[in-house]
Amino acid sequence: MNSFLRCVAAVLALCAAAPALAQGAEEKDNIAGPYVPTPWVIVDEMLKLAGIRGEDVVYDLGSGDGRLVITAAKRFGARGVGVELQTELVELARIGAKHEGVADRVKFVQGDLFETDIKDASVVMLYLLPRFVTRLVPRLRAELRPGTRIVSHDYPLAPWPPDRELSMDVAEKEMISGTSWTRLYYYVVPARVQGVWELTLPRALADAPLVVQITQEPHATGGLIHHGNAELFLRDLTVRGEGVRFGLLYRSRLIAFEGTVNGKTMTGEARAGSVREPWTARYLGPLQR
Repeated sequence: MNSFLRCVAAVLALCAAAPALAQGAEEKDNIAGPYVPTPWVIVDEMLKLAGIRGEDVVYDLGSGDGRLVITAAKRFGARGVGVELQTELVELARIGAKHEGVADRVKFVQGDLFETDIKDASVVMLYLLPRFVTRLVPRLRAELRPGTRIVSHDYPLAPWPPDRELSMDVAEKEMISGTSWTRLYYYVVPARVQGVWELTLPRALADAPLVVQITQEPHATGGLIHHGNAELFLRDLTVRGEGVRFGLLYRSRLIAFEGTVNGKTMTGEARAGSVREPWTARYLGPLQR
């Protein structure tokens, strides 16, 4: 009990020092923000928005007192990992996990969230200063598996547009940020499809494979086919998790594609009017710059 009280005292001291820590966060690249406990009502909404399930592995980057992963484990049976730079908070989170009876399902790592291995996550939670959220975007998209869900509290993963947003008023936030307005941003990590692909359709739709060049950036994904002297653009190309869909106007027929990305292959169904046929694509290599 004495150890627990000492940890609580340390946390209160950190909270009192929040302005100084915030200033330090602007000066040190590995400190992504001061310790600010997420209000419980927001914890509930973040877990709900992420759709936590028992099979999930929930990572909280900048986990503070560990309340997000502890609640995910206790309420949903998920496993969790909290990554926190400050040793006092790591100790407090471990004590909290034992107290809530979930120490066997969660662990807390003292370390730099920008260097910690995150590939095992199926859900990632963030409550960081905006410039650090943006700094994480390339890592999240490159290292997380397609379909991994991300929820960011207050700050979007710019320039990546969210799949969903949730706004609400939380009175408790006023003493933290000067406003009760709260926004949550939800993302699903897309499969990585940038490169050159060979798209094959049945002869009812195309008499030869088509070579597609796909570009993929956080803010936009697009595809182009060189066909004779013409350039054909994939319409509304969307990749969400392992799902892919797009349209193609080919030989005066609009073909709608839906399918699944599985590493270096894609498979699915193409529809052109009443015609429904399977399609496949195989990865040929990177784009030539």
